Amino acid sequence: MKETETGPGFLRRHWSDTLLAVAALFVSAVSLWVGIRTEEANEAMVAASTRPFMQIGIDNSTPEGVPYLKFNAINAGVGPATIRSFEVFYKGRPYHSGPQLLRDCCGLQTHGGPVRPLTDKNTRLLTGTVQGMVVRAGEQESFIMYPLHDDNVAVWNALNAARPQITYRICYCSVLNECWLANLQGDLAAPGQLNPARVKECPIPPVAYTK
Repeated sequence: MKETETGPGFLRRHWSDTLLAVAALFVSAVSLWVGIRTEEANEAMVAASTRPFMQIGIDNSTPEGVPYLKFNAINAGVGPATIRSFEVFYKGRPYHSGPQLLRDCCGLQTHGGPVRPLTDKNTRLLTGTVQGMVVRAGEQESFIMYPLHDDNVAVWNALNAARPQITYRICYCSVLNECWLANLQGDLAAPGQLNPARVKECPIPPVAYTK
């Protein structure tokens, strides 16, 4: 007896076509999933290859052993860091400048007069900021520089001793506009130094360290 379109042959073809369609959909779904995961992996690799990582490092001598306090913002990452905000605190109080900080922590006398020349008998405190700067990978920017001379021994020693009580908050972004907010200390081994918080955008500090 000849098979009709509603007989066993039709059913076999129907299930065969259905299985092929399901298999094609499965392969398409797997291919899409693999493509998405590959794209995510590529994006993660690009982000990792451009990520900055800011730290604070403090030197109290030159490579030759000459006493010289230098406070540095260091980019230890692999991509440039755009510094959106920078704050400096002493005993929890924010400061907008190096002279103001050293006046309170270390007894620096600030008279507001003309800038004095740097000589062996007349030592200038050199300061700056990193806010608004781009620090390339592997580079650093100094924001307090203070050599030791005969006229500033007491203030220099006080600043050297005050380093553990000075803390920092810095917010920086990568070239992909990924941003991190870090609470830092001059001691690179201090807790939390390796775990900056991811933020959508950098907050505007009430008191930014600007000079």
